[in-house]
Amino acid sequence: MTPPEPPDDGMISVIIPSYNARAFIAECLTHILATGYRPMEIIVVDDASTDDSPAIVETFVRDHPDVVRLLRLPDNGGPARARNAGARAAKGRYLFFCDADTRLARNALDLFIRRIPEADAVCGHYDWRPTNSGPVAWYKALFNYQMWSNRGVFAHDVFNAAVAGIRAEAFHAAGGYDESLRWGMDYENEEFGHRLARTHRILVDPAIVAGHWMPGFVKLTRTYFLRVSLWMLLFMRRRKFEAGGPASAGSGVASLAVPAGLASVLGALAAPAPLAYGAAAAAVACAGLYLRGYGGFLLFTLRRKPAFLPVALVLNLYFSSVIAAAAAWGALRYLGGADGEA
Repeated sequence: MTPPEPPDDGMISVIIPSYNARAFIAECLTHILATGYRPMEIIVVDDASTDDSPAIVETFVRDHPDVVRLLRLPDNGGPARARNAGARAAKGRYLFFCDADTRLARNALDLFIRRIPEADAVCGHYDWRPTNSGPVAWYKALFNYQMWSNRGVFAHDVFNAAVAGIRAEAFHAAGGYDESLRWGMDYENEEFGHRLARTHRILVDPAIVAGHWMPGFVKLTRTYFLRVSLWMLLFMRRRKFEAGGPASAGSGVASLAVPAGLASVLGALAAPAPLAYGAAAAAVACAGLYLRGYGGFLLFTLRRKPAFLPVALVLNLYFSSVIAAAAAWGALRYLGGADGEA
């Protein structure tokens, strides 16, 4: 990618890929403007939306002509291409990416500026309070927050563009996003992060957060299965877990322990006595692995939303089983010759 003109000193260019985001884009822009950070520009990259979200953005352009810009792409190409287009148009020394369905915390950009001297890119994550309601939304928000915040600030190899900033020169030096990864493939951040981390430093700062609209039960099931099966292809090539978050070694083992533990319990109930004792011991071991990986999440839920704990436990057991099935499917695809190069 060709870098833009030399950036203004200290400016942050906030880049938002947007596709049919009429339900979210006004709140997204309002919260970014409310951060009060200056100097800042906001570039909304509309990816050929078919709804009236570009018209909503135009009202912000009229009200904030020195800050908000709308870049309209002629055809739909996916978030990777939209982010690259925004980066090429940006004037800032720093590029800060947000998704259109997020609400950036008021202090997020200030915290990013304080942290970026230590790294080339700094990622935040979702707040523990979702912007929508419902048991699955609360589960996903609580789970994501605890998984990303339980280690403090740490080095990582994924660039979470839902809420993350990067030095413009680092973004362009790494080549930007792979534009062959289109809407629905959902692993452009992993691919870019793994490539970026080969030559640059990425930090996760759990203090930088944004509220997020969480998917429902069916969509989250599909999303987990798709993303984990694709992530497994990358893992089989790299043989490396991520440094933190839901794709860390502890979380992966805990998810696999759920179906293994269930099978052990069934074996203990059905097998004759000598084998039943072994199966019962295996079930206890699986329970220990599960609690080692997800016990912190359960305790976090107990502290923040105690009445929700039984629901959180049931959903965690279910989605852990989905993750385990997706990991198995991804491994089978890899063994069958699918390409997991990143």
